[in-house]
Amino acid sequence: MRFISHIALRYLKSRRRSRFLNRAAVIAVIGITLGVAVLDLTLAISNGFQAELRRTFVENMPMVTVLTSRPEGFTDLGGTIDRIGAVEGVTGVAPFVRQEVIVSSPGVSGIPRHQAGVVWGVDPDLQETVTPLAEMLFPRASSLRALRGEGAPGIVLGVEMAAGLYAALGDTLVMTAPSGDLSDLSGVKADSRRYVLRGLLDSGLYEFDSRFVYMPLDEARDFFGYAENGALGIGVKVADMLRAPEVAERIESALGRFHFHCNDWIELNANLFQWVRLEKVVMFLLLGLIFVVAAFNIVGILTMMVGERSREIGIMLSMGARQRQIQGIFMLDGLLVGGAGVLLGTVLGWLGTVYLERVGIGLPGDVYFVDHVPVLPETADFLIVAAAALAVTLLATLLPSREAARMKPMEIIRYT
Repeated sequence: MRFISHIALRYLKSRRRSRFLNRAAVIAVIGITLGVAVLDLTLAISNGFQAELRRTFVENMPMVTVLTSRPEGFTDLGGTIDRIGAVEGVTGVAPFVRQEVIVSSPGVSGIPRHQAGVVWGVDPDLQETVTPLAEMLFPRASSLRALRGEGAPGIVLGVEMAAGLYAALGDTLVMTAPSGDLSDLSGVKADSRRYVLRGLLDSGLYEFDSRFVYMPLDEARDFFGYAENGALGIGVKVADMLRAPEVAERIESALGRFHFHCNDWIELNANLFQWVRLEKVVMFLLLGLIFVVAAFNIVGILTMMVGERSREIGIMLSMGARQRQIQGIFMLDGLLVGGAGVLLGTVLGWLGTVYLERVGIGLPGDVYFVDHVPVLPETADFLIVAAAALAVTLLATLLPSREAARMKPMEIIRYT
């Protein structure tokens, strides 16, 4: 091994007649460096977007939603909430009423505007134990008073819905919901009520801000025909959001699986996060092609090195050097070139993540759900990228190193 490393390092040293070879080696190192750095940064940014997406969903929706098969919804709400709160891992419980409606506003120039919306009837104080609702409301004070049922009947609209309705704080809006026997069209009614816009919701997600309407829980019960202490569902917050499926299983067992069902946030958004994971794999494969390009450079370098050192190879073989040792010399040369690129690329990628974490790059907040480029470096990603780059480098050394080992010493010495 000492013989192999000594000769391999000697062959990598600069010589006057090997300037082209050394420049090619530098280019190969730069190629691997850029490939590793770009891939490390890309994976860290992908992790950051996934984490921000996960956080945004979890902050806006319950981690676990408890539903009942009874058409009237929850009736023994107090007892059900107590049983859910006693389940291990549960940190917050809040009932809610959810219903689709049509929201109408006078618009401008007397032309009314209508938008479909999803009403959430909530108790803001209980809801705070499940989602940070108050942080997304403005003006916060008047919004919370409206959701507590204080003063004139008021609601909170998502900012995008309010913009679409040309509605401003203090405007009176009409909310319409169907009722009656929907199986017989002659019996269908439309109940409408007037509400004052007392606040706006800015969650950062267009789908939520363009559809969600919040109102007091008691008002929603009265409007949509629920019992005095009833609810459509119960939102639950758990201590570890990644263990939401386990907590959902325990809640179902505590309540009884026949009449109750739990949906966790991972199950509800499985397709979205599967797409994010697939995108990460695709980006890894596409950017990994940079390693392949750099690997061709290494093949060329070793091929030229074998041709240049052919006489020395013949001498070493004639003096008793084994073929494995000759092959090992050129494999080690290729790995040293690749290893230098991997080391430099890893350091450069890590410095890039540090820059994004501390300084950051801004994004248009009205286009993305974040206002800066998120980054979440993971040690496993750095190790996988480094291992992949070294594996490609190793494969690139096999062909030229085998050609060197198969040379016949007498023919080499005779004709060189």
